[in-house]
Amino acid sequence: MKISIFLGAGASAAENLPIQNELFSEYFKKLKQDDFKSDMNMELYKFFKQMFNIDIIKDDMEKAEFPTFEEVLGLLDLAEQRRECFRNFGLENLSKRSDSIRFLRQYIILLMAKAIHKSERSNNYHKLLAKNLLKENLLTDTTFISANYDIHIDNALASLYKKENPIMLDYGVRFTNFNIENKWVPPKDPLVKLYKIHGSLNWLYCPVCSSLTLTPYDEGIMKLLSEIEEVKCLECRSLTVPIIVPPTYFKNMDNVFLSTIWNKVESSLRESDLVVFCGYSFPDADIHIKYMLKRIQTNRNTQLKFIVFNYHKGKKDESMKREEDRYKRFLGKDVIFTKNSFEDFSANPIKFINDSLKT
Repeated sequence: MKISIFLGAGASAAENLPIQNELFSEYFKKLKQDDFKSDMNMELYKFFKQMFNIDIIKDDMEKAEFPTFEEVLGLLDLAEQRRECFRNFGLENLSKRSDSIRFLRQYIILLMAKAIHKSERSNNYHKLLAKNLLKENLLTDTTFISANYDIHIDNALASLYKKENPIMLDYGVRFTNFNIENKWVPPKDPLVKLYKIHGSLNWLYCPVCSSLTLTPYDEGIMKLLSEIEEVKCLECRSLTVPIIVPPTYFKNMDNVFLSTIWNKVESSLRESDLVVFCGYSFPDADIHIKYMLKRIQTNRNTQLKFIVFNYHKGKKDESMKREEDRYKRFLGKDVIFTKNSFEDFSANPIKFINDSLKT
């Protein structure tokens, strides 16, 4: 039995991380006056003041209506793809960093990383899920597909490795760490696959030698502002950059590592008997994911089953109904749409898996 578990933002929210709609307010409401002396925060101040008429210094951050993270990053990415710009915000400014769309993009990613880092408390449910799958001998037959940037599932899976149980974490790509003694080693059987389709906070890409460095157990992107030596490429010592793709219509999937990961996701889904969606609302903007699922669903000789866990305390019935309609309209009426949460699934995955395969 082969299983794919797809982790969306709701799975991270279960660990008290801010959701996309809360990232900006979570970050800005924690800033002190001295924090605005930094280039990053002053650039963000000018950006939100001009583009969205939000004064992050004077306005009440609890009441401010921010755009979502994906909306802002999507705007910047689309401007760069089209080689266009906004008034007072060009693609680059040769005389200084200020007012550059490319610098703003990096600052927005760092903001997201800081907001997640400050809110991060535990990964109890991700650990519970991994341990329960291991106990039922299902872990190595499970592929994790994450649309999240945080490293909750990464750390949960990596921490399972022990001499008596040497299951290794496989991201599906090669890291520069593999070439250096006593660093992260290439995975070998038995292994568990984790494919992060939108990038990760612990990946650093070198645009000079086109290599990828892993910062195990650590959100390496956080060091880009203050610990430059630690985020230089292990191969050529050039400065690295994040790989973060916003979940918008306008995804740029040209990066060779992301392309490799998406190909491996498709291969894994072709072999799966069941896809479990956890904390994922199946949004309209994720057309790349829908395209891949529909290709797999229509090119199989056997039926691919789907089960959804996206409930949380206080969620309204009409919201649940809209999500269920989205899933069933696209994937078919046989989708099992539960009124259970990611936490419920983590506590007893084998029960839900067995029940879904019987239907």
